[in-house]
Amino acid sequence: MKTLALTLLLLLTVVNQTASENERAIITGRILDAETKQLIPGTVAIRTNDGSLVTDHLSFKDGFRSNGQFEKAVPPGAVAITVSRGFDYDAIEQKLNVRERERVAVTFELKRRTPLRHQGWYVGDNHAHMVHGERKIAVDFPYVAMAARAEGLDYLSLTHLWNLPNATPELLAQACRQVSTPDFRLTWNLEMPKNFWRGDVSQCMGHGWTLGMRGRTREGRDSIQELIAMSAWDYESEKQPTPNFESHALIHELGGIVSYSHPLRWWWGKWGGKGIYPLEERRFVSNMAQELPFDTVAGPTYDTLDILMQPHERAANEQAQKLWFMLLNQGYRIAATASSDTTFDNEGRGVPGKVRVYTRLAGEPTLEAIAQAMKAGRNFVTSGPLLAFEIGNHQIGDVVRLDMPDQRRARIKAWASGAVGEYLTKVELLNNGEVVKTWPIDNRRTEFSTEFEITISPNTWFIVRGFGSNDNQTALTNPIYFEKGDNQKPQPAQARMTASITDQATGEPLEGVCDVIQMVGRTAVKVSQHEFKNGKLMFKAPATARLQMRVPGYAPLMKSIFADYPPLLELALKMRSDQLLDWRTFEEIKRRLATVQLEFPLRRITK
Repeated sequence: MKTLALTLLLLLTVVNQTASENERAIITGRILDAETKQLIPGTVAIRTNDGSLVTDHLSFKDGFRSNGQFEKAVPPGAVAITVSRGFDYDAIEQKLNVRERERVAVTFELKRRTPLRHQGWYVGDNHAHMVHGERKIAVDFPYVAMAARAEGLDYLSLTHLWNLPNATPELLAQACRQVSTPDFRLTWNLEMPKNFWRGDVSQCMGHGWTLGMRGRTREGRDSIQELIAMSAWDYESEKQPTPNFESHALIHELGGIVSYSHPLRWWWGKWGGKGIYPLEERRFVSNMAQELPFDTVAGPTYDTLDILMQPHERAANEQAQKLWFMLLNQGYRIAATASSDTTFDNEGRGVPGKVRVYTRLAGEPTLEAIAQAMKAGRNFVTSGPLLAFEIGNHQIGDVVRLDMPDQRRARIKAWASGAVGEYLTKVELLNNGEVVKTWPIDNRRTEFSTEFEITISPNTWFIVRGFGSNDNQTALTNPIYFEKGDNQKPQPAQARMTASITDQATGEPLEGVCDVIQMVGRTAVKVSQHEFKNGKLMFKAPATARLQMRVPGYAPLMKSIFADYPPLLELALKMRSDQLLDWRTFEEIKRRLATVQLEFPLRRITK
């Protein structure tokens, strides 16, 4: 009897579900560009009468992506539909009341709210993981491209790993090309360097991303494999440590740029239990750019710095901006960027462009042109609001010669994100990192503009910062610089070397040649040569160099000024956020570079 009752209950459930499905209404929708009247992709949120959202993919839980046309079944009753496309389109909200089995057609015309696109601004996200590592959800290239287009991005750089059985540069380029369109470019890049020294999660040299990089070296080697070989992920204690600046050199050789990402992200957490590392309940876990101070004074060896990441990481974002202001005030014109760190293989986290970078171009929007304009600082970053900023005829990223104080006319325009209910609350003008003027914005206004006169002193910089309706809505421009004609940029610090070269067995001083080597990836490039006698050599060398000692009858020995001189290496390995935000740390690196001492005990070759 129990079995019969259970069978009848299941049959009744199936019948009820089938009846419920048959009673559903059908909503068919089209999304058009208000200017061109052409179909455009968008993000659609349909909320039904029971308060639930219509979704179709685990990677995104706030609705679904559409290529411009959609058809969804909903239960009868009140339905609210919101269609959006990133920050630069006004979202549209429409409410319906649908009956059983009714078929309703709706059209949404999305309008750009700013002239930025027509003025040469292109928007993208350079830090989006197709496969972050969790692998809870599988996504393909068409889905990723659709998500980016629905969020209003002009390009998306899809970082490793990828859902390809053999991810060569050529296969990746082909997969991206197949889903790109005339108004959107999907490309691949690398979260490189991604470097934990000897796999220790407390010793993060820093994470980066690339843009505009070729897939092959001049010798034809796979750039993906080259850069992966030079980075150690957590627990990879067996890997030969490689400083980030040697990866940076290879990325530049490949024609790309490289950014430090989430430079101040860290936490305490459970870690270990693999390889040589015991399990610890409370471990300092770092994603910080611990090598950045060295890479700055020795170069800079990198090109840009992410000052805005996921909006909820407010403390890390604020500290990244403090770091950026400090670098600018020390004369380093490092461009500010932003990226989302989206992870498509995690539930609800496939949201590219949650934060994004706008870059202004003068010509065609090739990836190479975007990369170079980005490096030049022709950017603003945002998690919602949009900004325009000029002083005189000069725009964001311009460097203006100014030999004496002058008065110029400045113009600011700001727009709230096009999301439903968003508005502006405040705009600020900053000079050398300090707020010098604030405009509170009331009445939930979505646009703001102002013109005013400002007095400008030589060797200063100005940026604009805008705020939306809450703490997660922020935008910052890159600077407009005003510099005297005789202004000198900081020069790369050199190491004052004292090298001791001896016989390993006897300690006898030796005579031979020192090759000064710069590593471009894993390729050694000799930049100079010095002879030494009596086992001693004193000279200056680039701080990023390796030194190779050669003596007839002995095996050559190479050492890195950074990696093999403990006072320099240990400062990076033990770096904490307060040190990274303190210019005295950078000065301490210069001081230590002034007294570098390396020992070279050479081994005699026996026949």
